Amino acid sequence: MSFTISYVAGGVIDKVRQLPYPHFSIYTVPYIKGRRIEAGGSGVYTDTFSLPFPTEFLSVAFAASEYCDGDYWELTLGDVKVCETIYTKELPESVSMGNSFGIVYPLEENTPIKFDFHNVSGKSKSVWYNIKFLRGEEEEEDGLSE
Repeated sequence: MSFTISYVAGGVIDKVRQLPYPHFSIYTVPYIKGRRIEAGGSGVYTDTFSLPFPTEFLSVAFAASEYCDGDYWELTLGDVKVCETIYTKELPESVSMGNSFGIVYPLEENTPIKFDFHNVSGKSKSVWYNIKFLRGEEEEEDGLSE
């Protein structure tokens, strides 16, 4: 049994291929970095790290041991705040860049990645967040700088 696939040049597929970067990633290896913060009372709890290799930011996921009205979080990549005043909603949540095409946000190596948790309620809690990236095949996972 055999079959043939025909491709008509100049169609929709060619238009999608022409979308400019960062509509499609240049990296192919998934990399997820998980972090944890202990928020002991009222205040802003900040966690900052960087990666020793270039990446493309895809999304951030957030969860807490307790969700309280007024608490919120923010994420800054380099000098750009990509998530601002994201209030906790009694459920873990994820925030992705872009649309169904999966726009990526390129980051150079050693770009500061800052997560701020605003514990407005003052109740002690653990906060977890995962950041999803893509990286090049030749990059190594170790060597993270805190």
